[in-house]
Amino acid sequence: MKLNALLKTLGFLALAATPVVAGTAPASKNPAPVQPAVNDDLGITAGLGYHTNYIWRGLNMGQHWVDGSLGGAIPLLEGTRLAWDVNYGSLAGDESTFGDDANLSFQRLQLGAALQHDLGPVTASLGYRYFRNMGTINTLGEMNDGNEFSLGLATALGPINLASSANYDISNLSWYFDIDANTNIAITDSISLVPFVNVGYGKNFDWQLSRSESNFTGWTAVTAGFRLPVKLNSRATLTPYIAVNAPLGQLDNSADAPRNTTQPVVFGGVSLNVRF
Repeated sequence: MKLNALLKTLGFLALAATPVVAGTAPASKNPAPVQPAVNDDLGITAGLGYHTNYIWRGLNMGQHWVDGSLGGAIPLLEGTRLAWDVNYGSLAGDESTFGDDANLSFQRLQLGAALQHDLGPVTASLGYRYFRNMGTINTLGEMNDGNEFSLGLATALGPINLASSANYDISNLSWYFDIDANTNIAITDSISLVPFVNVGYGKNFDWQLSRSESNFTGWTAVTAGFRLPVKLNSRATLTPYIAVNAPLGQLDNSADAPRNTTQPVVFGGVSLNVRF
């Protein structure tokens, strides 16, 4: 009897010392509290870019454009946010396409804000943008500043992203409309190919030029090309691109517009965007 009792005791101790198989361990009576993930994203994106030509709404404004930007979005009510951006650019070599001798300095500051609201499959926006044109071009009276109100719509039709906008400049009393389409083709987990096309239409449009003969109504240009976004890490994206700008209608080699601004041109560039 004593031997049996001893064997039972030894068997119980051996079982208690045996490692527990994974997945069968009992839950801790006092589990460590789960720490919430720290969100250190400020929702701000900074950008720096270089462009062989500054093409603005179909008009070739000059060569070697360098710009920097800040932008973000502030959540408001459910489905509504306030998007904002600041952009400053300059012709690095003062190689403008304006004036009798061209090669005039040109800089532009843009301040924009827009209320955006998600309406199911469509996102609508109502915004305002201020344009401050600077440099020799402005000193010589070639350009005016701009104060523009806009209404935009964006949606997706399958893999195709579509966006359109109507813009009215209260300082220059002109309208500009555009339609943009693009699609994202994944090449790897970090590299994509984005074909895009944009077409514009102006109503009494003058590109903020002070010369009255530049006003016209009609299609402005088709701009089409490819972007190649490369995710460097979770926050930074490098995006080289190449495109062609083809003026349309009255803008096509117009004798009224500043010289060298209305010929078809192949251009490209690269931008670096970092999210904070």
